[in-house]
Amino acid sequence: MGLRVVLVTGPRKSGKGAIIRAMIDLLWQHRPHYMRLARTNGDKKPPSKLGLQTPEDWGLASARWLMYDDDLIFERLPAALTQIHAADRYGSVVVEADSDPIVRNAYPFDHRVFVMPTPCALDEIFRTPEQAAAAMHAVLKDTTAFASEVFGLIDQGRLLSDGECNEKPDLSATQWRGFLYSPLGEELITRILLQPPYHGLAESDVVIINTGVGARSCSTAKCISKLDCLLRKISTLTQREVRRFACDLYAEPTPASRELLEVLAPMCQAGR
Repeated sequence: MGLRVVLVTGPRKSGKGAIIRAMIDLLWQHRPHYMRLARTNGDKKPPSKLGLQTPEDWGLASARWLMYDDDLIFERLPAALTQIHAADRYGSVVVEADSDPIVRNAYPFDHRVFVMPTPCALDEIFRTPEQAAAAMHAVLKDTTAFASEVFGLIDQGRLLSDGECNEKPDLSATQWRGFLYSPLGEELITRILLQPPYHGLAESDVVIINTGVGARSCSTAKCISKLDCLLRKISTLTQREVRRFACDLYAEPTPASRELLEVLAPMCQAGR
C-alpha cells in the first residue's frame, strides 16, 4: 500500500488532537486524511456537524470517525484505509485513538506517536509494586488475560483442533526464574510496570509529554526520570530507539519543541 499511516494514541484528554493539529499546521505540506477511532460501546462519540465547515477548512483531505469493537476492528480499519488508498494512492493518514491495545495491533502502522499529559503522581503512569505483582501473576497464569492486557489480542478459545482442552501444567519455581530472566520475560516485566493506558509507550517511536495538559507537582520530575529509565530499558530490549520529548507545540518555541518537530517531520510526508 502506498499510504503512509501514522497512529497518534494515548490516554483520554492528553492533547492528542492538539498535537495532530500542530503537525497539520506546521509540518504537512499536503492535506492528510484524518481518522478518529472510537469504541461502539464507549462514551466517545462523533461531534455534531459545525455549520458548513468541511475537511478542507481544517487542512484535511478527508475526515471520518470509525466506530469499532473487538470483533470488527481488524476488518474495519484496513477496509477504511483501502478506501482512502483507492482515492489517494500516495496519501498520508493520521489515525487518532485512545489507549486501547487492540487498536495498536490492528494494523502495521508506519509510525506511532504516544501523547501523555504532564504527570502529577507516579501511580498515574506506574503500577504500585503490589499492583505490578498481582498483574504479573494474573497474566502469566492466564494466557487469555495476558494477551488482552499486554497486546490486545482476541480470545480465540483454548480448544485444540480435536476439541480437547489445552491445559498446561504450572511452571516450577526454577522455570519461572528462567523465564523472567529471559529477554522476553524482561520485556513483559517492563510492560507490566506501566498502568494499562500507558502500555503504548513500549511500542511507540515518539513519546510526547504534552506540557500544555496536566499539572506539575513535586513528583513530576521523579516520574519523568523513572519514565526515561524505563524507555531506555525498552529501547535496549527491543533494539529500537524510543524518543521522548516534553513540550507544548503551541507555546513559545523551545529547543525541545524544535527537535520534536524535526523528528515528526519525516512522518508528515506523502506515501511511497
